[in-house]
Amino acid sequence: MDRSTQAKEGKKKITEVKIFPVPFALGENQGNLTITTNTPSKPSEKQIINQAFKFHSQGNIPAAIKYYQCFINQGFKDYRVFSNYGLILKNLGQLKEAEKCQRKAIELNPDFATAYSNLGNILRELGSLRDAEVSTRKAIELNPDFTEAHSNLGIVLRDLGKLQEAEVSTRKAIELNPNYAMAHSYLGIILKDLGKLQEAELSNRKAIEIKPDYADAAWNLYGLSNSIENAEKIINQCLKMDENHLQAKLTLSALRLHQGDQSLFDQLMKSNHKDHPFMRSFKWVSTLPKLPKLFFHRWALFDDMINKSKKERPLYEFGVWRGISFKYLIDTFKKGFGFDTFEGLPEDWHQEKQGKYSADGIIPQVDGAKFIAGKFEDTLPRFFSKSRPLASIINFDADLYTSTLCALNYSKPVIDEDTILIFDEFIINKNWEQDEYKALNEFCCSNNLSYEVLALSYMSKQVAVKILGL
Repeated sequence: MDRSTQAKEGKKKITEVKIFPVPFALGENQGNLTITTNTPSKPSEKQIINQAFKFHSQGNIPAAIKYYQCFINQGFKDYRVFSNYGLILKNLGQLKEAEKCQRKAIELNPDFATAYSNLGNILRELGSLRDAEVSTRKAIELNPDFTEAHSNLGIVLRDLGKLQEAEVSTRKAIELNPNYAMAHSYLGIILKDLGKLQEAELSNRKAIEIKPDYADAAWNLYGLSNSIENAEKIINQCLKMDENHLQAKLTLSALRLHQGDQSLFDQLMKSNHKDHPFMRSFKWVSTLPKLPKLFFHRWALFDDMINKSKKERPLYEFGVWRGISFKYLIDTFKKGFGFDTFEGLPEDWHQEKQGKYSADGIIPQVDGAKFIAGKFEDTLPRFFSKSRPLASIINFDADLYTSTLCALNYSKPVIDEDTILIFDEFIINKNWEQDEYKALNEFCCSNNLSYEVLALSYMSKQVAVKILGL
């Protein structure tokens, strides 16, 4: 599953861009009203709604909640109230209640495009990506010029691995609003996923041009760096925009560590950030006999490993998803084997639910490729019951500990001292020590082997190794 994970942590991962909900335009408000338990007469519907909108527009969320709840508890019905209150609940993390409010707004006004867009955002956070796509497309159907909905649809489509469609949708948002900085930045992420690196850089720079303090766009730009010096320069730019950008601050310590300066790393390891997954990842790297080569995006790491590989051998990949990485790699090797259920995760992966990252059963059509569909425990025993050619590169992108360990055990006959193993979710994630990292170490321990780390990318979470002792 070749997800170009742009530093997301857990379910939300450290992402560069958030989906901002689309609030209802709060109108003018007249007068003031205070709701107390001893109010002699009940305030009118209009009075309550005006006060709710007023406080919401001022950012006084506790007061807005009080008036929205008063409105709803008295049995009044207004689609704007349910939609706006749903936004507040979403921001408070009460996603199920927020979903109910947006659905109530739609029930009251089936043509209210904003509620469909807001519902799409909520469903995305709940992990219901297909429903999120349907709801967001409905918003666009009702309002074809709904800029934010086009942008949000691009985000959902990227989550679904539909990168070309995501690019089209995000470009539509920019067409509607050329100064929409967030859309430019998110387009940069999609273009990077597609391997269009120069275009991705231009998009992120455009976002910063529009919004000079856009730290997340600078963070995205860091992920396009071509040298450690360039990377540090951009990280410092990001921190100048936002001195509290935690990912940038922690990453700066790693960049300096790779250049022989351990002082910031040591300082952070004594702070309350020492248990952050970034710092745990950096600490593991610091314990290696030799610091590996550092890259900033998957494509550069792939290129370097391709140059080091036995190109006459085939490629193997465990976890194909929609085949973006596989297609990139097989362009060199001409022959390859890919394994995936093509129906998503076979079991829950921490916060990610079973079935996430589904390719909808669609198997990519790639010249020189043979894809084997099904669970690894079912397909690999049959496949490796026959003699198979030694591997040039094996790309492990199965995410799960169990799936990765299964793939390692069955692929052992095609691994030798020249085979390069690339793991796609090895470090940085919240629970990284329990996933591919754990699988590789158990595999080596069980077979009395060790490994040398050749290269890594903190941004894409990849680690490339060679097995020693075969």
